Amino acid sequence: MVLGGVALSCMLAACGSSKNIKQGSEEFSISEGDYIEALSLQDDAMYFEAIKKWEEVLDDEPRFAQGHFNVALIYDQLNLVPEAIEHYEMAVRWSEEHKDLPEARALYNLHLGAAYIRGGLVDEALKALKDSLAIDQFNPYVHFNLSSAYLARKNYDKGLLHADTAVDLAAIPAGNDLDESVDRVQLGRFILRQAECHLVRQEWAKARTALERAKMQCKVQASSAMWDTLNKGEEAAKKNEGESDKG
Repeated sequence: MVLGGVALSCMLAACGSSKNIKQGSEEFSISEGDYIEALSLQDDAMYFEAIKKWEEVLDDEPRFAQGHFNVALIYDQLNLVPEAIEHYEMAVRWSEEHKDLPEARALYNLHLGAAYIRGGLVDEALKALKDSLAIDQFNPYVHFNLSSAYLARKNYDKGLLHADTAVDLAAIPAGNDLDESVDRVQLGRFILRQAECHLVRQEWAKARTALERAKMQCKVQASSAMWDTLNKGEEAAKKNEGESDKG
């Protein structure tokens, strides 16, 4: 499950403070057993049981932002986007009361923005992602999702800008190769987004360079549709160039 480290930090706090769980400077009186059971069920991919247990936790403390976030993650995993959005929104709403939790607020807005994109709510996605970016400007996932939103708005310049930034932030160099800490699969996804931006901008040479980089450096294959678009674009460009020479 994504971002389990956030849940773990709160779990440790719970174990050390009996049944009081902290959210920023505020303490919530939540059953330690219910809280740990909800996390365990979630980590074991027993999603419907985890949802039920989280709902019991939230019945006691409906303002517990991290509980809403974990429920949203489960709904996201189940591809129940409207339900995920509802709980991401509540996580953002309640985290805004705690100015000492900027990292959590950035994280919640990132996931909310990504869910908005999947739900076709592009304007809402841009707002959430910009809020996340204001706190966490060096997060490649924020830039990757902003690129998605701007592509959906056909703002290809900003889409490419954020795709380039995502790649630059993720591709940590080490000599002539990448640092061993780099997640090459994720980097490959970011590079494919670069290629997608170049394709819609009809920048065929740059698109080919990106597709080949994803394949060679990250072992990530582009879809056949992307290669078809590139090949047809290159053929059309050559044809137009030949006709211009004749003229």
